Amino acid sequence: MVNIKDVAKLAGVSPATVSRVLSNKGNTSEDVRTKVQMAIRKTNYVNSRGVKSLIASNGTICLTIARNSTDIFGNPFFDSVLYGVSSTVEQHGMDLQLAVFHSVDRQIEKCLQLYKQNRIDGLILTGILSDDKDRLLRAFHKEHIPFVMIGCTFRHDVFSVHNDNMRDGYMAARHLIDAGYQHPVVLTQDTKLDVFAARISGYSQAVQQAGLDACAERIVQVGSEEEDVMDALQCLLDEGIAVDSVIAMDSVMSLSVLKFCQLNDLRVPEDVGIIGFNDAPYLVKVSPTLSCVEMNGANLGAEAFHLLNEIIIEPRAMSLKKNVTLPSRLIIRQSTARSSLQVR
Repeated sequence: MVNIKDVAKLAGVSPATVSRVLSNKGNTSEDVRTKVQMAIRKTNYVNSRGVKSLIASNGTICLTIARNSTDIFGNPFFDSVLYGVSSTVEQHGMDLQLAVFHSVDRQIEKCLQLYKQNRIDGLILTGILSDDKDRLLRAFHKEHIPFVMIGCTFRHDVFSVHNDNMRDGYMAARHLIDAGYQHPVVLTQDTKLDVFAARISGYSQAVQQAGLDACAERIVQVGSEEEDVMDALQCLLDEGIAVDSVIAMDSVMSLSVLKFCQLNDLRVPEDVGIIGFNDAPYLVKVSPTLSCVEMNGANLGAEAFHLLNEIIIEPRAMSLKKNVTLPSRLIIRQSTARSSLQVR
């Protein structure tokens, strides 16, 4: 059976463009409209009644997260994801709704209501805590709601887009080792959350391969406040645990590590190397500038929209499982430039 993707391929446009022509919605040029109409005739495409009409809700996508607002706003990763989703949604002539909830129960209740009232066409889920995944995804599956998850899952048949967090943790640790550091520690807000657990696993693999100390004491769970980070580092020093480099699980935490070093007369990068995750403008406004593994949240957000649009246009795709892994990149700056490695 011919589907909308076949029409799009023949016309040389995206499935979303075909959808706009079919619904007579959006600013589509006459030339493109003619190409699509010719492709429809050539393929004998008939629009399925099972396809949810984008015209009913004016093409609205909902980006939703159930977290404390203090964990979201100002976090460079979520800022980047929001930018990627919103810019791509706008390019496709659709609208974006942002929904933040303090609990997953409220998130489920409100999102189901929005979809059943035909106020949104689909959902992009991000920042899902490990303990919430089962009931959240099960609830949306049960109601056949189109959704895409930003984050990795191997136990659920869903469309998702994510980074390879194990590879990223390995990349951060390997960079420190290659720069000459022998005693790296990890500071993390959580050891069990999927994202952090995978990064820790990658770190452990790199350390063990190098024949360095991989004891559990070198993986430290800390709170998100500056004093929490400083207290944790001071405890390590007081206990006589050697520390010559720190992997911080986010860029804000890496700032706290830098401040601790400066207050304790520890030179960066000579005495202590620092690397975090997620790039942010302020990382190049401090001295020394801070290295990071850039997760490219904007690309994650854009790809999540494209996957969701695919499901909205062809609902039968919801029965499939599709995981898209996007690359991350290492940005080497002054905080780990102990050797002659290139600094950006």
